[in-house]
Amino acid sequence: MIKGARRAAAAVAAALALGIGSAVWATSAASAAPSAPAAASAIPPVCTTANLSVWVNISEGNGAAGTIYYPLEFTNTSNHTCRTWGYPGVSALSASGKQLGDAAGRNPLYAGAWVNIPAGGTAHSLLSYGNAEVSTSGCRPTTASLIKVYPPNQFASALGFFSLPVCSLTHHVYLHVTVLRPGTNI
Repeated sequence: MIKGARRAAAAVAAALALGIGSAVWATSAASAAPSAPAAASAIPPVCTTANLSVWVNISEGNGAAGTIYYPLEFTNTSNHTCRTWGYPGVSALSASGKQLGDAAGRNPLYAGAWVNIPAGGTAHSLLSYGNAEVSTSGCRPTTASLIKVYPPNQFASALGFFSLPVCSLTHHVYLHVTVLRPGTNI
């Protein structure tokens, strides 16, 4: 009987200890739980052509071995953060708006990632210009006055002033672009 009483006492003590331990754990876990944020952080809308001012940062151009690299800047002119991802579409134009040569090729130098551009902030793509390609025979060099830029995943373009010698024939890819990246540095 004493053995049975001991087992019963041990079982009651274990049940009480488990119950008290659970109560302590539940109280501790509840008080340690982080409070929910006041408002969930919203994903910014995708940048449209209307949200962006596009320009070539000529002062930051540099080159080597017949290729000159320029930051192609995308400044968010809206009053909210927007996001974008991927390659812009770029081509050179005459003063009358005629495309000169092929559109820019894609340079896979960087991996693509979503880029948030705050209101007034700037992201960039690296625009490379192969002047050696333009000087090849049969190219018919001319001078471009403008570039036409489609921000990533957009069907409307923006124009920017950019004077450079270009090839007027197709099948000469002398411009290349990288995916957009945060900031304004090359």
